[in-house]
Parts: sequence; C-alpha cells; structure tokens
Amino acid sequence: MASAESTEFVFWHRERVRFRDVDLQHIVYYGKYLDYFDNALYEYLRSLGFETGGLVDQHGFDTSVVHVEIDYVSPATFDDLLDVGLVVTRLGTSSFDVRFEVRESARIICRANLVLVNYDAAIARARPIPDNIRTAIEASSRSTLKSVEGFD
Repeated sequence: MASAESTEFVFWHRERVRFRDVDLQHIVYYGKYLDYFDNALYEYLRSLGFETGGLVDQHGFDTSVVHVEIDYVSPATFDDLLDVGLVVTRLGTSSFDVRFEVRESARIICRANLVLVNYDAAIARARPIPDNIRTAIEASSRSTLKSVEGFD
C-alpha cells in the first residue's frame, strides 16, 4: 500500500470478503462496506492505544455515524483480500470526518467519507471528543487534518 495515491492514508486494515458479505450478484453487498469501515476505524483506534472494549467506560468515547457518502468504483467478490485505508480529515468539538478507500491490490473498490459524532447514550446527546483521543488522532493525521474548534 505504498503507492503515491495511498500515502495520504495513515492506517490500513485488511479484510477478507466472506461468503456472507456477497449478494445474489456475487459481489459485496453495498451496505457491507460500512462494516469494513467500522472495523478499520476501531483497529485504527486500537493502533493508537485505545482498546475497543474500554472506549466508552474508560474514555467517554462512543461514535455514531451521522453522514455517509460512498462512491463505488469497482466490485469486490468472494474471497478477495481488501485493504481499507483511512485518514481523519477534520476534528471538531464533538464530531470528526474520516476518509476511507478500499482497494484490492492496486484496484480501487470504493471511496467514502463519513462524519461521526462522539455520542453520550445516557443523555442522548453529542459530547466533546476526549482530549487524549483528540491528541492521538491529531498526531497520526497531522498532514491532512483540519481542526475546527467550536464547529459541530
């Protein structure tokens, strides 16, 4: 994953297309890509030192997707080995934007932009992104990040 086009992504996660992921056309069902993005995001957070099981209780960090844009470029099929790249492109007070790209070798499968919000389920409202998570994301995404304080 070291091509010039992929260098903007700060993290890559590998997914194998399972039989359960494909539809009657024998290609990955369009909604399944959201699972791939979710897996990549939580493996990225793990790589920054935040275990998935402790995000809510230990850090007060629980994301909800509030906006999705996906461009499907080429179909993936059963048993393909996919690389899911991501980079956080904006950090607001309580929300952040993540750009994803899915590839099978050099072939682009899809590109996506997601907006996520740090959500407090107890009060059903957004809450600020914790400082320790913000600092880790900023450090890993320094060259591509737009930090927008007070904007959400």
